[in-house]
Amino acid sequence: MSSETGIKQDVARLLIEGDLAFSRRFLECVVEDIDKAVVPIFCMNSYLSLIIHESYRTLKVNDPGLAASLAYEHEETIQRARLSVKLFDDSKTGLDKVGDAFTRIIDEGRQAFLGNTWFPPARRWETDLGEYRYRGRLVSTTHTVGFVMALRANALQDLPALGQELSAVAQAQSAYVSQAAGHLPWPGPSFMNSITLDAFEARNRRSERHFNRIFDAGLPEEMKASLTAFQCSLNVLDAMLRDDDNPASAETVFKLRYVTLYHVLSSLEKLRHQYGKALGMASRSLLAAMLDHPVSAEIRSGEARHFRNTLIHYTPAEHLTSKLSTNAPYYGLVEACFPRRDFPSLRAAVAEHTGRMAALMDRWSGV
Repeated sequence: MSSETGIKQDVARLLIEGDLAFSRRFLECVVEDIDKAVVPIFCMNSYLSLIIHESYRTLKVNDPGLAASLAYEHEETIQRARLSVKLFDDSKTGLDKVGDAFTRIIDEGRQAFLGNTWFPPARRWETDLGEYRYRGRLVSTTHTVGFVMALRANALQDLPALGQELSAVAQAQSAYVSQAAGHLPWPGPSFMNSITLDAFEARNRRSERHFNRIFDAGLPEEMKASLTAFQCSLNVLDAMLRDDDNPASAETVFKLRYVTLYHVLSSLEKLRHQYGKALGMASRSLLAAMLDHPVSAEIRSGEARHFRNTLIHYTPAEHLTSKLSTNAPYYGLVEACFPRRDFPSLRAAVAEHTGRMAALMDRWSGV
């Protein structure tokens, strides 16, 4: 084995172990108190699916014996959910296909929950959109859940079957993480330890009226639903995960923030390109504040693509290996891709920018 191959596999192994231990701490807290975990499960599903799917792909190459011993079921569903992290950046979907997905989700919600009241005048009070807030911050909606959980078409038509399906997927995720992280020193606090049930608030809305109030009148409903998903992901990272002060979680929390910012920024740029002329001045100004900020540019410049790819797929690009060390903070990945940064400074900048972007998205949504 060459030294380059050795360092690539070592870095991949350490990144995977950190993510799996983070996931196990989260899932252990879920099992201990399922009542307070329902909304966090929705919020974390795409990230959990990302870690499971990509770690398994890497282990099949780097440690095929371990991979063969792991139970990895419901792979297709987990892979679909993993792709939701990309937002508009998935080469197989893109902005229009994501918009189509949200159109389907919105329409199915209306078909399932509207027009059911036996007294026609009362139908004006029917609702088809649920929203979930954590400490006052929007962290999920039923439309966002449909997207990040990768619900199949017409899933709402048979809610008992959907519940069984989601339970089976959750059990498969837990089994994989438990087996893959079983040998790791995983115990310690999770962000879930600071969460209390009374921090959550649920509210039902009529989606048509709600969409008329949020973001910009020049955007269609499906784009407003997409932007709401962006808003939720940023708030999850800024409001929920910020309480994870376990040093063992630092690398994974940084990864989730960086990857989310990378794809939110790229997706917002695509949206500005396609819909910019239809937007009002206030919306254009807020988009400029997000997209033209120096940290936004830094997150997407230079070697940022290779950095993002390493965080997602675990194995560093060949040309980075000579700059890496398992003894360096974050294995030298930051310095290899951002010469003016080190891990502590980029970690702090990304955390601050996550809060800034979340606040701007909250302001833009108007609710």
